[in-house]
Amino acid sequence: SERSGVYTVPAAGGSATRLSDSGSAPHFGADNDRIYMTISEEQKQRLVSVNRTGDDRRAHASGELVTSYQVAPDGENFLFEQNYNAYVMPFLPGTQDIAANIENTPLPVTRVSGTAASYPSWSLGGDRVHWTTGPTLFSASTSQLFHSAPAAEGEERPGFTPPETGVSLAITAQAARPSGTVAITGARIVTMASDDGGIIEDGTVVIQGDRIAAIGPSASTPIPAGARTVDASGATIIPGLIDAHAHGPHGTGDIIPQQNWHTIAHLAFGVTTVHDPSNTASEVFPSAEMQRAGITLGPRVFSTAEIVYGARSPSRYALINDYDDALDHVRRLRMQGAHSIKNYNQPRREQRQQVVAAAIAENIAVVAEGGSLFGMDMALIADGNTTLEHNIPQAVLYEDVLSFFGQTDVGYTPTLVVTYSGLAADPYWRAHTDVWRHPILSRHAPPRILQANSVRRTIAPEEDYVDDEAAAAAHALAQRGVPVSIGAHGQEEGLAAHWEMWSFARGGMSPIEALRTATIVPAQALGFDRDLGSLETGKLADLVILDADPTENIRNSDQIRNVMIGGRLYDPLTMNETVTGNRTRAPYWWE
Repeated sequence: SERSGVYTVPAAGGSATRLSDSGSAPHFGADNDRIYMTISEEQKQRLVSVNRTGDDRRAHASGELVTSYQVAPDGENFLFEQNYNAYVMPFLPGTQDIAANIENTPLPVTRVSGTAASYPSWSLGGDRVHWTTGPTLFSASTSQLFHSAPAAEGEERPGFTPPETGVSLAITAQAARPSGTVAITGARIVTMASDDGGIIEDGTVVIQGDRIAAIGPSASTPIPAGARTVDASGATIIPGLIDAHAHGPHGTGDIIPQQNWHTIAHLAFGVTTVHDPSNTASEVFPSAEMQRAGITLGPRVFSTAEIVYGARSPSRYALINDYDDALDHVRRLRMQGAHSIKNYNQPRREQRQQVVAAAIAENIAVVAEGGSLFGMDMALIADGNTTLEHNIPQAVLYEDVLSFFGQTDVGYTPTLVVTYSGLAADPYWRAHTDVWRHPILSRHAPPRILQANSVRRTIAPEEDYVDDEAAAAAHALAQRGVPVSIGAHGQEEGLAAHWEMWSFARGGMSPIEALRTATIVPAQALGFDRDLGSLETGKLADLVILDADPTENIRNSDQIRNVMIGGRLYDPLTMNETVTGNRTRAPYWWE
């Protein structure tokens, strides 16, 4: 990390030699005397090569929107990735810097992938090319990609057709589910099964495996013989929190950590489900699967993966010229594991509408971001996106917007922690609370990072903070029937989900209304409510046991005694399993 770049190292061991202080995807071509790599320079992605001492640099190809290159082992062709697809061009070994693009190039270009391509590669010395789409491996013969001679006058010859079938690389793994029965007794249970909170004053929850088997008043809810019991007298139980807009790290360079303090901190604060509307598919989906398999500890993870992005940035740009383009992007993400699609900054309205139409055709949620543009926000609502992410930037919403938005089925995640148009909830709660001293967060976040972000704080006049104004507008929309959800944006692990609820209360919501934004409403808006969002028989056993009642004061929401996810109970201070098992958290790197 301190001296990054491209290195060579003897296969038998020895010292590494740095060839370049930048670059990615280094590889050999036909010979081992030159190393090829992708370098970003002059607002282009360039295929360059150097000799084994890092000298005699040559540029071979350039493209504005290319993400990577790979020269075939025989040196005859090269691959490049653009717009999430794989293309092949003939390779010229000299010093010509040819244009690598999907059109208007001096050499023939063949798109080898159909819907999309990840991890393109060569085999058999360059005779075959491979790529994956989701869990399927596709292959093609290089000889099929280009005609060996020009067509005769008047002759029409078909081009290459990408294969429609491949080899499944899917692996079946057992989801982690506990066995046995647990009964939590004597608590005040806020079930969220009705608009008033569905409160049971002295209740019992019976959990079999990972689901709720029974819930009701203690006097009429029998405890099965042999059940382990948890006395929760004096406590309040709420459903596990659902953060509807939760960015965060799940890996780096396709490496997924076996223990991630970021996700553990979320779970310690009672956030049992996160929806991440922008991440890297090759990291967030493996992380989600590892959590489901019980390999890693953290909330349930759902994501859009990469955004369907309209800005011309090579790493994320999603070109959409028509509905079929939009359908390709939606199918690519769905096959990789997406729960939803992030409709983000396509410059023209019909492009954004095509993403919505494609998502509807593929039966997948589509969440949208308006970038603090009022007109775009209104269009996104009118066009039927599943939810609108981030706040509408106006301080006050008048009857035209309230009536219009209230007559749609579109949800709203205003992300108060990063409110547009002024100081948001994140600086408000950092200024008004000692974040670095929080008994839960201080156990699960690296101290030097936590203190650097929180100890020295600026404070502004109360009227300069706008989280309460955005919250008041969201409250007005909720009263018109708009599903309003928390979205903590990854600002402060786990704790920011509580800031969201507290700021909704600053904007006029009652404690029950604020709790709804973090439980049943995001579950309904994102399609989780069959299993999550409320405490009801048959639903997953995700819940939080609190030492104080948040229906009396929403600021009690972080007074956490225990967190349960999928029937497993954890101590929030240690994140060791208690009662239901003996899983122990490994030491953090700073401990």
